[in-house]
Amino acid sequence: MTRAHPHALAVVGDRLLVLQLVRLVGAVAILVVPLLVGDARVELVPLALAYMLVTGAVELLRRRAPERTATLLSGAVLVDGTVVALAIAMTGGYVSPLRFLVFLDVMAVTVLISYRTGIKLAIWCALLLLLAHAAAEADLVQFKAAASDRVALVTAATFLLFAFAAAIFSSVNERALRHSRAQLEMLVQLGTDLERAYRFDEVMETFVHHACSRLGFARAAVLVRRGDRWHGVVDDGETVTLMETSDGAAPLVWEAWERGTPILVRALDDDLLDSVLPAARNAIVAPVIAEDETIGVAVGEWGGDDNASMPALTVQAFAQSAMHTALALRNAALLDEVERLATRDGLTGLANRRLFEESLERETARSQRLGAPLSLLILDVDHFKQINDMYGHPAGDAVLREIGAAVAGSTKAFDVAARYGGDEFVVLLPGCNAVDASSVANRVRVEIAHHVSDAPVTVSVGVATMPDNALDSERLVAAADGALYEAKRGGRDRVHASARTAEGPSVERVQWRAPLARGA
Repeated sequence: MTRAHPHALAVVGDRLLVLQLVRLVGAVAILVVPLLVGDARVELVPLALAYMLVTGAVELLRRRAPERTATLLSGAVLVDGTVVALAIAMTGGYVSPLRFLVFLDVMAVTVLISYRTGIKLAIWCALLLLLAHAAAEADLVQFKAAASDRVALVTAATFLLFAFAAAIFSSVNERALRHSRAQLEMLVQLGTDLERAYRFDEVMETFVHHACSRLGFARAAVLVRRGDRWHGVVDDGETVTLMETSDGAAPLVWEAWERGTPILVRALDDDLLDSVLPAARNAIVAPVIAEDETIGVAVGEWGGDDNASMPALTVQAFAQSAMHTALALRNAALLDEVERLATRDGLTGLANRRLFEESLERETARSQRLGAPLSLLILDVDHFKQINDMYGHPAGDAVLREIGAAVAGSTKAFDVAARYGGDEFVVLLPGCNAVDASSVANRVRVEIAHHVSDAPVTVSVGVATMPDNALDSERLVAAADGALYEAKRGGRDRVHASARTAEGPSVERVQWRAPLARGA
């Protein structure tokens, strides 16, 4: 059997306790109000006392058998209507000074229990009052009908109209409260997720996932400005993609940046944002602000036609989520800086082997989870021992520094370029397929050959990709290493892409063979 949450039970108990107090107020009013208007009636005393006893008995039973609360509640509401109708009938019917008890009871039940129960109570009271009026008109009871049939019908209709109005207002209020509570719960969930995200790209990925899966956006992206470039993550509803782009015409971005408040637009008339979310409709552009400093923008596409509207609470939730994400991004940036100082190769400034291996495991897990490609380049300097022997070890160190600068300048910020050891370098390319990875490898090879000035240098590069050539990190490294061996055996100064299948080895294929004259 499903157990209710203790907090939920406490809230229900508080509401029922207030309702019991309202009933006691009603019982006292039945005794006191007629006295105040000079129409005291002895027959009201047993009715009021019986009502108090029933109210006490209901509360006692509810506390002893909380699982029967719903049944007791339904019965008590019927008793409420019956007692109120009798009291009104005994004190003048539709001109009774106790008529306000109907409105008080209906309002209390509507707000504290539900609008449906409030409507039922109003109908029950109206029906009983009409029956009492009809019985008095027919001299079947000793109550004297003090109003005409028309007044009786109009008054009964007034009770019902009041009940329906209260029900509508209560329904709207409950819906807004539920929506607000849901938005708050989602914000708490986002905060929990952000606490688990330690790296910059993980924080951005957490935000776009939250915007699409919880807030209901069709697509979402977050962009952070670093220098003159934008780095970000895009969720198109199916896949999450890392991206990097240079400045473009971005009037919406800068407007949100300067205003510090979200902007709602029908279409993204903005080259930068349109390149991130092409042809987006009904979008929000919100600044990402951390400690009064704007560091980027978040954009979400709601979708729909020109008449579609984004709920105000969703707009607010998106903006608040962007603010929470900004703080997490700032913390991640500080953590990245600390890790950078602790995980950099002292000679080249690239990532060291420990950071590379940590990144490899993380990106492999992400690739397996999202089904996104992941490529690995392994570079080895051709005949590096001869460089040391011919030019000396200081020149060899200078060559390695220049190679590190060339590798860093040929890759993107979210790629992981590392010195693997000695004269061997590795580059991890998240989200990069096999064809693009080979292009990157060849660009790095050419960049190194052209820009290393301390000695003539060429490199051989092996390329492997998940899931084409491997399904885990160990096999990915083995595939890239095997491709590097084939590049060396094929004559060096070339890129070789692995042709292994994920299930096992296969025939390798050479992608580029043209050696540079300088390195020949």
